[in-house]
Amino acid sequence: MKLPKNLTYRRKGKSFYWRNPATKKEISLGPIARRDAISQAIEANHYIEQNYSPVLLLEKIKGTQEYTLNSWLERYDVIFKRRKLSESTYKARKGQITIISEKMGAMVLSKITTRHIAEFLEFWVVQEKHTMATTMRSVLSDIFREAIVEGRIDTNPVTPTRAATATVKRERLELDQYIAIREAAAALPAWFGLSMDLALITGQRREDVALIRFEHIVDGRLQITQGKTGAMISLPLDLELRVLGLKLETVIERCRQASATGFMVSSGIRKNSKDGSLNPDSLTKKFVAARKLAGIVLEDSPPTFHEIRSLAGRLYEKEKGKEFAMKLLGHKSVKMTDKYLDTRGKEYVML
Repeated sequence: MKLPKNLTYRRKGKSFYWRNPATKKEISLGPIARRDAISQAIEANHYIEQNYSPVLLLEKIKGTQEYTLNSWLERYDVIFKRRKLSESTYKARKGQITIISEKMGAMVLSKITTRHIAEFLEFWVVQEKHTMATTMRSVLSDIFREAIVEGRIDTNPVTPTRAATATVKRERLELDQYIAIREAAAALPAWFGLSMDLALITGQRREDVALIRFEHIVDGRLQITQGKTGAMISLPLDLELRVLGLKLETVIERCRQASATGFMVSSGIRKNSKDGSLNPDSLTKKFVAARKLAGIVLEDSPPTFHEIRSLAGRLYEKEKGKEFAMKLLGHKSVKMTDKYLDTRGKEYVML
């Protein structure tokens, strides 16, 4: 029996290969039975014929060929840049767009259905990567929403799909665990223990803690502009967590004594850091080392350095109330922890 189009058998590898006519990429079917290879090829060819419209020469000349998702993604990239989000956010979105482009880019934008979206998301769902599935659904929804705004399509094929239930597996850091880990940190470089104190008293992310400089102290306040959201927080130097007797001004003074650079937390000038700044990953790695030294053994996903921020929020909520904790963290609400304060007025939030 003659092989169907796009299917090839290579004697050298004793395997069948199917060539995707839309992407021009070849996919190995492996050393499977001939009838199975033919069956799969026919099914794949049928799918392509149903979902990809060939562009005729006359259509190319007239410029009337059907608009693909890849074409729209180029336009979407321009739209997304206008939002002026952080560099890390844009970098993450570019990676997500690349995945979407590889899987669905050659499809005609107007012919993408809810079934196509569901099949795309199923790739992560079956692997129990629910967080990734939820994230990609959100990205796809935004992509198609913008296409509707510009009149490319009429409906959003993502809307009818169900959002995967994401389960947060990382355990919370409790106060007694923090104290044990902080004590164990005494066996590590001094800057690390101070980074834990600075993270707890300020409630900021590790990326922001690593970038806090002494020059950020203005008129008796520590001013922090969050890198992820741009939220601007102004902390009084007499800020205190009573449960630990920890004061911001005391932590800063200890940092002055330990740091030989302009950064409050620094291991000094070195080959891979000319200005003495720390890579945020260094905080995470040292935290894991201190956690092990403290003998804290947890199953599943143990808390990381980032969980100090959550602990700070919970402690401040008990001592100063929910509103104070939300302002400190840059949150709009307790329930919507990923929604940050609107900083369009470019004014520091005074605490």
